[in-house]
Amino acid sequence: MSSMIQEQSTFLLHVSELIRKAAELGFMTSGGELFRTPEQQALHVKNGRSTTMNSQHLKRLAVDLNFFKPDASGEPRLTYGIEDLRPLGTYWESLDPANRWGGNWNTFKDTPHFERREGVGAGASPAASPLQASDVAAPSVATADASVRSAGPVLGQGLLLAQVGFRAANKRDDVESVQRLLNVSAKAGRVQLAEGQLKPDGAFGNKTLDAIMAFQRSVLGEPTPSGLIQPGDACLRSLCEPLADLGMGELLGLAYLAAGDEQIAALAAGLQQTMAARQIDTLLRRAHFLAQVGCESGELRFTQEIASGQAYEGRRDLGNTQAGDGVRFKGRGLIQLTGRANYAEYGRAIGREAEILAQPELVASDKALCTDVAGWYWAKRELNALADRDDLTAITRRVNGGLNGLEERRRLLLRAKALLGA
Repeated sequence: MSSMIQEQSTFLLHVSELIRKAAELGFMTSGGELFRTPEQQALHVKNGRSTTMNSQHLKRLAVDLNFFKPDASGEPRLTYGIEDLRPLGTYWESLDPANRWGGNWNTFKDTPHFERREGVGAGASPAASPLQASDVAAPSVATADASVRSAGPVLGQGLLLAQVGFRAANKRDDVESVQRLLNVSAKAGRVQLAEGQLKPDGAFGNKTLDAIMAFQRSVLGEPTPSGLIQPGDACLRSLCEPLADLGMGELLGLAYLAAGDEQIAALAAGLQQTMAARQIDTLLRRAHFLAQVGCESGELRFTQEIASGQAYEGRRDLGNTQAGDGVRFKGRGLIQLTGRANYAEYGRAIGREAEILAQPELVASDKALCTDVAGWYWAKRELNALADRDDLTAITRRVNGGLNGLEERRRLLLRAKALLGA
C-alpha cells in the first residue's frame, strides 16, 4: 500500500471521528468539497479563493464541511463562526499532529476547512501521560536514536525535507520555514523585502518567490537568481546563519510551526526562564527539552489535557483518593502534571501546596506555572543526564511512561537540533 493511500485512509478515518464529535456537540453536518483537480485549483487561485497551487485538496487530504445548529425556531442554521467551530477545530488537531484546522491559520480563517499534512509524524497525542510517583526508565535502545545524532553543529541541517521555490514541491512546512527564515534575515538587515515581512502561512506564491530571489541577489550575489532553495544548499545555509542569535519567540516559531503567535508570545519568556533555572543550558539539552515539550503540548496548543480526566478517577498510584480527583487533577502544564500526589509534590516544591491543591487549574492558566512545571518535572526525573547522552528513547520513557508519540518526538528533536546546531 502506498504511503499516500495510507495518509488518505487515516485522513478519512479522522474525518469520520470529527463528524461523530460534531453530532455529540449538537451539530448537523453536510458534505462539502474534498477533491480538486489542478484545473479547479487554478481557477480558485485566479478568482482569489486560494493563494497556492499546493492545496491539500489536490491530494485528497483536505475537506470542507458544512455545520448546522438549530436556531431559536428549531431550524438548522449554517455557521462559519470561529468560536462556534473552535471545539471541532481543537478536537481535529488533537487527533494527530498532522491535522490542521483552517480556523487557526495566520493569514485568513477558513473555518470549514480540515486538512492533513503528509510527512508529519503521527501517533502523538496532547492527552496527558500520568506522572507516576515512582517512575523507572527502561533501558534505552541506542539504535533507535542513531538517526537523530548529528555529526556536528551545522545550523539548519535537516530543516527542510524538500525543495522550496520555483516549480518545486513546496511542502507547506518547508515553505513556512523558509518564510520565517527570510523574515529573520530581513529583521537583521541582511535583505530588504519589497512588501515587508512575509506572512508565514506555508503557502507558496509570488511574494515568497520574490523574497527568495531578493535574498539570492543581495546576500549570495547571484545576478540571475534561481528562486529555488534545496535542502542543505548554500542558500539555506546562508539563511540559517542568524539562527545562533534568535530570540526565544523566533526560535519557538520555527520549532513549532503548528503554534499560533499568541501562544508563542504567552509562553516564550517562561520557557526561557525555566531552561535557565533548571540548567537546561547546552544545545543538546535544549533540543531534547523542546522536543518533549512540543510533543506533550501539541506544539504549545494545549496547556491541559483535552480529555475530562475521568479515566484517572480512583487511581491510587496517582494519589487520587478522593471523589472527583481524576477530573480535578487531570493533566496540566507543558509536560502534563497528573494526579493529586503530583500536584501536591509540585506545590510543596514551589511553596504553594495549599493553593495548587485548591486551584489545580492554575497549572494550566498561569503561564509561569505552566512552563515551570515542565522544568520541575525535567529536573525531578534527572533528564539533563539523558539529554547529554542524546538518548531520546530513555527520555521519552520517563516523560511518557512508554514510547507513545516517539516518532513525533524524533521529528521535533531533529528540527530543534537543526535550529540550534546541536
